[in-house]
Amino acid sequence: MTLKEDKITLVSLRMRNVSNFCKKPILYCLLLLYAGMLMAQNNGIANMPPDSFIQSYQEATGEFAALFNGKLTVPYTISYMNHPCFETDRYVKGTLCYNNVVYNDMLMRIDLYRDEITVISPNVQHGIVLENEKIDYAVLHGVTVVTSVDGNESKRKLLVLLHDGMYPVIRKHNVSIRQETTTSRTMTRSFTTQIQVEIYMDGKFNTVKNKNALLKLFPDRKKELNEYAKQHKLNFKKQFEQSVIKIVDHYEDLTK
Repeated sequence: MTLKEDKITLVSLRMRNVSNFCKKPILYCLLLLYAGMLMAQNNGIANMPPDSFIQSYQEATGEFAALFNGKLTVPYTISYMNHPCFETDRYVKGTLCYNNVVYNDMLMRIDLYRDEITVISPNVQHGIVLENEKIDYAVLHGVTVVTSVDGNESKRKLLVLLHDGMYPVIRKHNVSIRQETTTSRTMTRSFTTQIQVEIYMDGKFNTVKNKNALLKLFPDRKKELNEYAKQHKLNFKKQFEQSVIKIVDHYEDLTK
């Protein structure tokens, strides 16, 4: 697996230079023209003259119209015991950098099974699926989400960026569906999530499952890093991600 144009390593630079692209914080998310038409019957829009409707739509969307010019999210047609979304299946406010433009207070939701980020307008209750290749980053639930591509550059995958230094550390959520038959012969379905922590170095992702796997990635300073872990009482069982980040960060300090 590779990063297109080392996208993760560029996140910090993009965030620091974000003022070059930043627009005014939006007070409301914007109307999607298609969704607005769907609600026309209830809102009386169908009775408006065409030029008045176009003017009202442009005033509502303004410079953000492109953000809401995507496909509608498709609801799950099968019942599941849980949901596949990150943290919650509700839309919550966050910051989105999309196609080099920053949007604040965006209502967003992350579907980990479909690898989708959807945005929504308070005025029209329809989720719009963002194009992953245009997502620079999203800050939601206190974490930063970026996208990567596989070796064939055919599919972007959402990744949680844990550390954005010289050797980025990411968390990957692999979501699958589990089917079980109960004693009453009823089929139940649920989403299960497997979390992987990986470090991007030498042009590829390296999966880290434990302390030994981590230290093997830094053979030139393995002894020093092991001593650092002991001195700082890093707990790789109870605080795995935090311990990995501290080791990587200390290695970057040693090799600057």
